[in-house]
Amino acid sequence: MQNQVTKLIWRRHRRTFVLAGLLSMLVAVANDLITLHGLNRTQGHYELVKASINHWEVYNTSNFPAYSFWLLIVAWLLGLVLMNQDLTDNFNQFLFSSGFSRQRVYWTKLWQGLLAMLVIVSLTLAVQYGIFWVSLPARIGFHLAWPGLITSWGYGLAGSLGMFAMCWFAALIVGQTGALVVTLIGFTLSLSGVAAIFEQLDSNGGLGWNLSGAQVAWLSAGSWVVAALILFIWGAYLYQHLSLEHNGEYLLFPGLRVPVYIVFVVYVTGVNGFNGTDTYSTIISFLVSAAFGYFWLWRPGIMAKWHRWRSQREG
Repeated sequence: MQNQVTKLIWRRHRRTFVLAGLLSMLVAVANDLITLHGLNRTQGHYELVKASINHWEVYNTSNFPAYSFWLLIVAWLLGLVLMNQDLTDNFNQFLFSSGFSRQRVYWTKLWQGLLAMLVIVSLTLAVQYGIFWVSLPARIGFHLAWPGLITSWGYGLAGSLGMFAMCWFAALIVGQTGALVVTLIGFTLSLSGVAAIFEQLDSNGGLGWNLSGAQVAWLSAGSWVVAALILFIWGAYLYQHLSLEHNGEYLLFPGLRVPVYIVFVVYVTGVNGFNGTDTYSTIISFLVSAAFGYFWLWRPGIMAKWHRWRSQREG
């Protein structure tokens, strides 16, 4: 039974895995070629990798990021597509009607998706590093060091895991593809505001930690891993209770509507409040998020009432 589930899910998603891998490596090749073209214009000896690679900190420069930002986007897309595709194409319905355990289906999907992400990351990094290793002229140095590489890879993999988990979980509870994409893009962009809050608190001594760059990186990585584990476990519980009768609705679990609304309003108000300049901006963000969230989550009912009122008025 386990082998059947594994084979079914692999056949279902292998094309997605291959396409994601090829696209990721293609982007890596394109970025390397652009960098090489720019380096060919430099004169004399030039070190592509700076001395800071020897420190236990995340290494990231425009010419050579030790862990490309693109790999975070790949993880984001994988988490979104793997869960949402099975919902929109009724593959979940097929699996459930075939008598397979929901928990087995869920965890098989998850480990295949995470393994694919790890393989794609490894191959992309190998291509990125390999092109530089083979193509750089002798006058351009390419000297790597384990401290910067290990820190960058650990931080990057944790971030990719968090992005995958975030989209995986959102695609599990949101049943409309367009609204799902809009929701995820908005939330992902808002994370820069969350990061700005912690940076401001740390710089002002509000956290009282006085962390070094390496400690901040590992703390952030640990936070991503913990958040991913919570979302994966919570997702397993929800997947067990996934009802296909709510397909096409914004939330596949109607019981989450009020908690999602509260979290949305508090989150948006909090982020804008910390990054805002005055109390009025916080009040405005609260009112806007409360109104928008209510319309977004209850819009079918609102629109139905509107149409009934309009028909009665015209009648």
